[in-house]
Amino acid sequence: MSSIFQRFSTGLLAGLIAAGVSTSPALAETPVDITAGDGGLEQKDCAAGAEYVRVDSSALENSKACFFLIKPTGWVAVNITGSYGIVNRLKVPVAVAFKLPDGQVYWQRIIEPGKLQSIDVDNNLSTVVEIQVTPVATSTGAATGDLTVDTVNPHVVSLRSAGRNAAGKILRLSWAGVELSSLDRNSGFNDRLDASFKVVPARDGSQCVSLEAATYPGVFLTMQSNGSVIVQSNPNDKGATWCPSSVSETPTGTRFASALNQTRVLTTSGTGGVATTTTRTAESVWFVDQGLALPGN
Repeated sequence: MSSIFQRFSTGLLAGLIAAGVSTSPALAETPVDITAGDGGLEQKDCAAGAEYVRVDSSALENSKACFFLIKPTGWVAVNITGSYGIVNRLKVPVAVAFKLPDGQVYWQRIIEPGKLQSIDVDNNLSTVVEIQVTPVATSTGAATGDLTVDTVNPHVVSLRSAGRNAAGKILRLSWAGVELSSLDRNSGFNDRLDASFKVVPARDGSQCVSLEAATYPGVFLTMQSNGSVIVQSNPNDKGATWCPSSVSETPTGTRFASALNQTRVLTTSGTGGVATTTTRTAESVWFVDQGLALPGN
């Protein structure tokens, strides 16, 4: 009797498979929305191999998502809410950036091979926003960013000096206000986030743009009436509005004129400062790159 049942079951299973009918597969893992990356890390089913970075999250079907390193290095920007743990089954360290559930507080943790890191801070689930295996490539040539306004999913950009005085340095927020710093995509996540700005509709209602700090909602890159540059919440609308224009001569790039006084453009000041000037030189040309860090939602 049991052998007859076994033959019947086997035949029925083969028929179902041939007909394309589902036969109670294992619970599928949720595809994660990868908002940016360089192709070095790819999400696959965890059963696809033994070496991966696993994000454990209560918001995911089957409570996990696995990322496989398919190149020597790689990075992905994601937005995995409800996360509570990271397992590194790669043979190299992995850096994971995550946001705490309350406010705009970010952390980055380096997880060694074979280790597990809890990100369930104070029993509150976190949002994983970036996974990275360094050293990854960073922009040193032509601009890679987008200054068009997208009100649903704002573009995030970083501004890189095209001039000689501070060649390649990045405009960033600091305790002093605004400065230039030697940053690239391998720098610490929080430093990179301080050098990233959302492109949002112009506060003065014009066709220009405003640049909102990615890590501090409501804080904008602003020119004051004396020409100095600061970051400010509730700023003068025109002071927080910048009108970009393309530069065709070498170095090619973008200039940002202030809507408060369009004779003045954003410029480097020495090797580490940021100001505005009425003089159009290479020091007032910027490469607009894809943001060095994305803040997640």
